[in-house]
Amino acid sequence: MTTLERRDLMLDAVEGSDGFVKLRVVVQGLADNGVEADVLLEDLDQIRKLVSEEDEDKAMDVMDLIVGYCADSARIRFPRIAGS
Repeated sequence: MTTLERRDLMLDAVEGSDGFVKLRVVVQGLADNGVEADVLLEDLDQIRKLVSEEDEDKAMDVMDLIVGYCADSARIRFPRIAGS
């Protein structure tokens, strides 16, 4: 999946009243498919500049879930790669 495809998925997800939940699901799915945390953080940083202030807050909240600024049970999980 290209950078633009990932960002389009995120942009589509973040809009609306349930945008945080949808965005979290999209980002967790990308993480499950091997997209690294730093790549997802960069994508989210880019899309937050393109959306409303309310949607920017949702993107930043999902960024918090990636870096662990949340309860452990809420974190975005990244699969461990064999040998790491």
